[in-house]
Amino acid sequence: MDNSQIELNKNNFNANKKITLDLLSALEEDGNQTQRSIAVELGIALGLANAYLKKSIEKGLVKIKQVPKKRYYYYITPKGFSEKAKLTTEYFVSSFDFFRKAKIECERVFIEANNRQIKNIILSDISDLAEIAILSSLDRNINILGILGDRRKIFKGINVYTDLTNIKDIDAILLTSVNSSQKRYNELLKNFNSSIILIPEILKVIKSK
Repeated sequence: MDNSQIELNKNNFNANKKITLDLLSALEEDGNQTQRSIAVELGIALGLANAYLKKSIEKGLVKIKQVPKKRYYYYITPKGFSEKAKLTTEYFVSSFDFFRKAKIECERVFIEANNRQIKNIILSDISDLAEIAILSSLDRNINILGILGDRRKIFKGINVYTDLTNIKDIDAILLTSVNSSQKRYNELLKNFNSSIILIPEILKVIKSK
């Protein structure tokens, strides 16, 4: 985990809690899953999914029983349901706070972009921040050309591209990676001058001089 994510987690829902909440939610919906399918659903590595599952069992949040064909069935305990309710409430409160701060930052970035005659922007990653940026752009003279990604073709009405080949007339790129902000910024520097990489201050990225 990079420094930007550590800083972000001080003010928002902790990444560890989010994975735990997602795990409990997934098992509540379907306890007859393999660890691999759980990892895919949560979007994390298999080893990480296994570690969180083991930790949840040790804490008494989840119990396990063997079923035919050497499979296992996971079910949430009363303590697990209580923890899930608490985490859900905390997540919604944190999400609202993040949305408010992110919206303010996106508006600030777009006002600055307008002042610099920047209009055509691409977003660096699919994320909650990208969604907020798309909404904020509707109130400004900003054209979102696309989003860099690899899992889908459309995100909130915006085209998703695997690379920059088919995106033309780019004025700037807005950093929208929340989980690996600093790492992603360093990668973008290989293709973009730092002056046209727009960074919401909420990400706490150390900019290149």
